[in-house]
Amino acid sequence: MNQIRRDKINATLNKLRECVSKLEGIKDDEDDSRDNIPENLQNGDAYQQSEESSDALQDAIDSINEVIDELEKIT
Repeated sequence: MNQIRRDKINATLNKLRECVSKLEGIKDDEDDSRDNIPENLQNGDAYQQSEESSDALQDAIDSINEVIDELEKIT
């Protein structure tokens, strides 16, 4: 692979890392919000939806990190 393509991959890697960082911040905000739900409402739909959202965000973060790992192998 030539340097131009490596540079393009490295630029893409930087964007992916930025996406991971933003998604982690969103997940942290969601987790903090859920942690502040009163105990008597923690069995409600909003709490469960928040948990599912956090899980989905973590899955997305993990998937992007896998892509990053694969791309790093070829640069």
